[in-house]
Amino acid sequence: MFVMILPLIIFFIAFFIDSSRMILENNRVKEIVKDNIKLSLEKDIRDKEKIEKTLENNQDVEASVYINNNELQIEASSKKKNIFGNIFKIKWLKQTIKYCGNYANKSIKEC
Repeated sequence: MFVMILPLIIFFIAFFIDSSRMILENNRVKEIVKDNIKLSLEKDIRDKEKIEKTLENNQDVEASVYINNNELQIEASSKKKNIFGNIFKIKWLKQTIKYCGNYANKSIKEC
């Protein structure tokens, strides 16, 4: 009986670990994007290259910055290796986060 249930137990443990890592990575990327938008709005930075440069300092985060009139939009993605990728046939956990900020009222929202 134990031998029959063991693969299920390993599957659920692997799923739990990879899901937890995905949630932690998602929260990390969200905080990076929100902090950069907040800084850009507070200091009224409208230079796309300067904002992208601050985002590039963070490891494993690829970001695109769009500025239209009074709106700043940052789309960031992160790729982390999946621990149990051989079991699930998934090599990467990819997260994509998109936030918008308004220069006029200094508000930040998820797009």
